[in-house]
Amino acid sequence: MTSDSENVIDIYRRHAGAWTRRRERKLRERVWIDRFLAHLPEAPSVLDIGCGSGEPIDSYLLENGCTVTGVDVSPELIRTASERIRIVVTIPYGSPVLAI
Repeated sequence: MTSDSENVIDIYRRHAGAWTRRRERKLRERVWIDRFLAHLPEAPSVLDIGCGSGEPIDSYLLENGCTVTGVDVSPELIRTASERIRIVVTIPYGSPVLAI
């Protein structure tokens, strides 16, 4: 029997291509991202947990002088992000994601 978290990861993996094609490149979150950026020092490092394909949020962060490290459980989405922008960290599929 699979856990709910494994089911979610599987869904992201199976639908990575469709998500990437359908995710608008228009940054609807711009107001919120600008508020976030206003509180950061110059040239900040940002960790994007659940970065997906990196578009459009990470691209916007990079355009605004951030260094972005993206983390996602979908190797397919990480591959897409790596091809498009500088996403540098992955969490391998099946490994413990976070232990606090």
